[in-house]
Amino acid sequence: MISICPHKLFIYAITACIACIPSFGSPAGKNNDWIDEIDSYVNSNPDSAIILCNDAIREHYPLDGSEKVALLTIRGNANFTLGNYDTAKADFRKAADLAFDIADTLAYINALSDLGVAYRVSQQQDSAMACYNHALNMIKDGRFPDMEANILTSLAILFANQGRLKEAIPFAEKGWKKAKLTDDIETQIYAASSLGSALFLAGDHNRGLATQRSIIKIAERKGIPRYILKTYASVIAMHNRLGNTDSVNYYINRGRTLLDKVPEASIESVGFLEQSFVVLTKMGRYKESLDIQMKILNMLDSRPFMPLHLLYQRIALNYKGLGDIERMNDAYIKAIEIADSIHQSDINKQMSDFNARYHAAEKELAIAALRHEKSRRGMIIAILAGVIAATSLLLIIYLRSRRRKTELANIKARIEGIEQERGRLAHELHDGVCNDLLGIELALAGGRNDTAEISEMLRATRNEVRSISHELLPPSFNRLSLSQLIAAYAYKSDGFVEYLPSQDQIDLDMEQSMNLYRIIQEWIANIRHHGAARYATISLKQSGNETILDICDNGIAFNPDEANSSGLGIDNIRQRVKAINGTIDFTRRNNINIMSVKIFK
Repeated sequence: MISICPHKLFIYAITACIACIPSFGSPAGKNNDWIDEIDSYVNSNPDSAIILCNDAIREHYPLDGSEKVALLTIRGNANFTLGNYDTAKADFRKAADLAFDIADTLAYINALSDLGVAYRVSQQQDSAMACYNHALNMIKDGRFPDMEANILTSLAILFANQGRLKEAIPFAEKGWKKAKLTDDIETQIYAASSLGSALFLAGDHNRGLATQRSIIKIAERKGIPRYILKTYASVIAMHNRLGNTDSVNYYINRGRTLLDKVPEASIESVGFLEQSFVVLTKMGRYKESLDIQMKILNMLDSRPFMPLHLLYQRIALNYKGLGDIERMNDAYIKAIEIADSIHQSDINKQMSDFNARYHAAEKELAIAALRHEKSRRGMIIAILAGVIAATSLLLIIYLRSRRRKTELANIKARIEGIEQERGRLAHELHDGVCNDLLGIELALAGGRNDTAEISEMLRATRNEVRSISHELLPPSFNRLSLSQLIAAYAYKSDGFVEYLPSQDQIDLDMEQSMNLYRIIQEWIANIRHHGAARYATISLKQSGNETILDICDNGIAFNPDEANSSGLGIDNIRQRVKAINGTIDFTRRNNINIMSVKIFK
C-alpha cells in the first residue's frame, strides 16, 4: 500500500479542486475565493502556496489578467517568506508589468510596494526608493488606505536604515494613522512595529516600547508566528539597549519556541536569530551567540540580513570573548577574503568586458587590413594600445591585491596591540591600585586612626583608577575633533600635560585619529609612571603632506631598543604607528625626550 504524507495530500486535494472548476460561466466571485484560499497559505505554508500558484498559472484554469497578477503577487510573497528574494523580485516585476498593461491600478500599486520591500531587503536602496515613490504618486484620492499605509511604512524603514530618523518618524506616524483606517491586522502590525522602532531609536524609549508591547499583543492574538517573531526581534533590541536583561532573556526564550513554526530562511526567522546573537554577544554569552551564528551559516537557503563578511566579523568577536585567538584570526581572515572576493568579482567582470571589446576590435582591424593594406599601421597601434591598457589593468589588480594583504597585516597588528595594551593595564592595576588598596587595608588593620593619611591614600587610589578608566574609554569623535579631544585629555591630567594647539587644519580619517589618541594615552602613561617625568607637552601640526605628533617630557633618558624590557611598552605604540602607515622616532635634546610620529597622505 502506497502512503502519501498529509502535506502532499493536502496540495493534491486543492489542485484537484482547481482542476475541476469549469472553464465556462464561472463567476468572478468563485475565482476570488480560491485565489484567497491560496493566499491564506503564504504565512503558514509558503511551499504549498507556490505549488498551487504554479499549477493554476500553467494548467488548470483560464485566467484573466487580474487573476494572473494576483497569483504572481501571491507567489512572490511566498518566495519572499522563504527567503528566495531574487525569485520574489522576478514575480513582483512580472505582476507589476501585467497590472500596468491591463490598467489595474490597485494591483499595480500593490506589486510596486512588494517589489520595493524586496529591493530594500536585498540592499538595493535606490531601486526600493523608486518603487515607493512611483506607487505613492499614484495614490492621490485616499481610496487605498491599506496600500498607502504599507508604502509610507516602507519609506520610514528605508530612511531609518540610512540613519535618517527625523525623516523616518513622520512617514511612520502617517503609515500608522492610515493603517488604523483599515481592517488588515497585518498592515497594522507592520506599521506600528516600524513606528515603535523608529521612536525608540530617536530617543523616545517609553513611547517606542509601549507601541511595541501593544503590537505584540495584537500579533499574539492573531496567532501568526512570523509576525510575532518580528515584533520580538524589535523589543529584544530595545530592552537590550536599556539594560533590561530579564526582559531580553524572556523574549529570546519565547521566540525560540516559535522558530519551528516559521520557515527556516524567512526574513522573520533569520532576523530574530541575528538580533538574538548580537544581544547575546553584548551580554557575554559568547557560546550561545556562536551556536546561533553557526546555525545561520549552515542554513542551505539562508539569506542573512547583514553581509556575510560582517557576520564573520561578529563570529570573530565571539571567539575573542571565548579566548580562542586562533579561530578569531581565522574568522577575521575569512571576512577579508569574502569582502575581497566581492571586489574581485567586479574586477573579473571588468576584465571580461575589456577582453571582449579587445578581441572584437582586433577582428575588425584584421578585416580592415585585408581590405586596406595601408591600415596595418593603425591596427598595430590599436593592438599596442590594447596591450598597454591590459597591462595597466593587471597592474591595478596587483596593487589592489597587495593593499588587501597590507590591510590583513594591519588587522593582525591591531589585534596584537590590543592584547599588549590589555596586559599593560592589568600590570598597572596589579602593581598600582592593588598595592595601594593593600596599604590602606594594612593601615586599618593596624589600628591607625590617622584619617587624614588614610583619606590621602584613598584619594590617590581613586585618581589612579580614574586615570586607568580614562585610558580604557574609547574616544568619541561624534562632535569633537582630534585636537579638541587632546585638549580635553590635557585638561584632565592635573597639570601634567600641556597641549600646544596648531592653527593648521588637521586632515585625518577616523582610524588615524583613533590610533594617534591611543598613542598619546599610552606614551603619557609610560613616561608618567616609568620615566620619572614631571611634565609633558603635546603638539600636533600639519606640514605639507605630513601630520606630525610630538610629545616632549623631562623624564630620564632611555634607549628605545631596550624600552620593552624596561616596561615602557614601545612595541604596542610601534604596532599602532604601523597600522596607520606612519613612522616613529625617539630623540633627546637638552635633557628633553622627544617622541615624534609622522603620518603621510
